[in-house]
Amino acid sequence: MIKSLQSPILDFSLSNPNKGMLFDVRDGQSYQVVKIGNQIWLAENFRYLPSIKDKGDKYENSWVYENNTDYLDLHYGRLYDWNTAMNIAPEGWKLPNDKDFKELIDFVIKDNKLGYGGSEGRYLKSVNGWELRDGIVNNDKYGFNAKPAGCYGNNRFYNAGYDINFGSATKYNNSDNVRCWNLYFSHEGFSRHNCYNDNRLSVRLIKTK
Repeated sequence: MIKSLQSPILDFSLSNPNKGMLFDVRDGQSYQVVKIGNQIWLAENFRYLPSIKDKGDKYENSWVYENNTDYLDLHYGRLYDWNTAMNIAPEGWKLPNDKDFKELIDFVIKDNKLGYGGSEGRYLKSVNGWELRDGIVNNDKYGFNAKPAGCYGNNRFYNAGYDINFGSATKYNNSDNVRCWNLYFSHEGFSRHNCYNDNRLSVRLIKTK
């Protein structure tokens, strides 16, 4: 199949077949990617800025934490509402669903012989940038590099440095809630909870199979 001019370029390292780069030709930005188990994930939070011509009825917008571009320099990426997050992935990529996140967790738990509800989160968090508590040490074993980008809800930005909420493509019981996945500074797990679809959350894309 011939790829379109808008197709992203994915290139893996010869020295490390589990790490590579994705080049998004739409805006010229590049992202680290990582293979974890049978999945290929962005190893950075997405930061694509939808243009006016993209918006239409599908897109709303994206935001930078506290509207301060210094947070982009910290690699926190952009925050997106659900409708936007569902429609901004380049060709061959998507917003992960509930099943995709569960597969990631199951792999980390099995690969490290952990108990469920345990300490899988420390294997996915970035080594630096997090407030630490109770002796928790992050080792980012797989290069997932989750940064504590915070989020937006209840009319305010909050928790940068303390947690990250990843949006998923899965809605909760056909309501206005969507499944979100959270890493928190004082917890070692990677937990699922519900967010309103107009909350502004971080996006980690996964390659379609």
